[in-house]
Amino acid sequence: MNPFLVLNLPLDCTDEQVRAAYHGLLRQHTPEQDPAGFQLLQEAYAALRTESDRWRWHLLNQDAPAESPLEALEAFSRLPGRARPPGAAAFQSLLNSCAVAAQRDLSEPKKN
Repeated sequence: MNPFLVLNLPLDCTDEQVRAAYHGLLRQHTPEQDPAGFQLLQEAYAALRTESDRWRWHLLNQDAPAESPLEALEAFSRLPGRARPPGAAAFQSLLNSCAVAAQRDLSEPKKN
């Protein structure tokens, strides 16, 4: 699932744009009328809710055109209006959280 496509957002979206897109689509995909669509929206919103979540998605995204997570991060940081990656301590913290998430994803059994 590409959360940017689900929420119809550009790669350089802001927190406000993510929130607005999510709330707008919730009106169309209510849990009572479209449970699958509602679940998809929730997952997409969780993946993109904050800037750090978006960085993490770009680092771990298997559909990214980059050869490595660091190339994906560098490409994402070059988007118009995007700040350079956070300072060294914040960047290390982000990489650590990505490593933990990746390890968790690898240890969970695949759902069929």
